[in-house]
Amino acid sequence: MTRHKSAGSGTVLTIVLVATMLVLLPLVLGLVSALQANQRARGAADLGALAAAAAFAGGRDAALSCRHAARFVRANRAELAECSISAAGRVALEVRVGVNVPPVGYRSTTARAWAGPVLVS
Repeated sequence: MTRHKSAGSGTVLTIVLVATMLVLLPLVLGLVSALQANQRARGAADLGALAAAAAFAGGRDAALSCRHAARFVRANRAELAECSISAAGRVALEVRVGVNVPPVGYRSTTARAWAGPVLVS
């Protein structure tokens, strides 16, 4: 039986491809997790800011309006980091979401949102 020079090259190529995928898979999953956490933070910040602005416009004081926003933020699996409401009713909100990124460990991402009446001069 005669052996060719390329005998076994398919096995080596398969091993290299599988090893490459095993290395890249956690990196890709970490990137996807981080992007998803960032999107969740943005959504939670937007909803929280709108909730606070609506509550303030409905007659609640700033503290109650921020507590109302915190409920919306928590419902979106995020944490309210900062909430402020001006006398004119403009809401500034900062939200934090934690995520475990496999290659680097636990990280958090923040998002900010603003809502309230438009001031026309």
